[in-house]
Amino acid sequence: MALKAGDLAPDFKIPATTGDNQADFQLSKHRGKKNVVIVFFPAAFTSVCSSELKTFQADLAQFAECDAEVVGISTDSVPAQTAFQEKLGGLSFPLGSDRWPYAKTGEAYGVFPATKHNFAPFNDRAIFVVDKQGKIAWLKIYPAAEKPDVDEVLAELKQLG
Repeated sequence: MALKAGDLAPDFKIPATTGDNQADFQLSKHRGKKNVVIVFFPAAFTSVCSSELKTFQADLAQFAECDAEVVGISTDSVPAQTAFQEKLGGLSFPLGSDRWPYAKTGEAYGVFPATKHNFAPFNDRAIFVVDKQGKIAWLKIYPAAEKPDVDEVLAELKQLG
């Protein structure tokens, strides 16, 4: 069954890296404190994913104004995520590795196996906005070649108040 707005967001705990700092990212630790924007991206080092994550980085202050934390997730390994961030010039938000057990977070969110492209073993490109109560406030699944509109995500966050 596909997730929809109003559903309780599946909790997850995955290894993540922000620059050289590695720590687990657990969704439920943000409940009651911050909104969370989950950015599922298909694969590190690809042009659309690189552009997408750079745009989120450039607008990170606006997400902070909306009391939101951003986390990127793909099936790439932690070392790959670390190298990817370095190639992008650094990111100030974590990239989580849904590597082991393979794609379990993506499966829980209905974005793995991919529904919008045929490039196994990658997840869909998708954005989930999870409110402070842990419920999905907004979601959108994109074609693999389409870069999400960050302004659209920010508009949804601003509606949360």
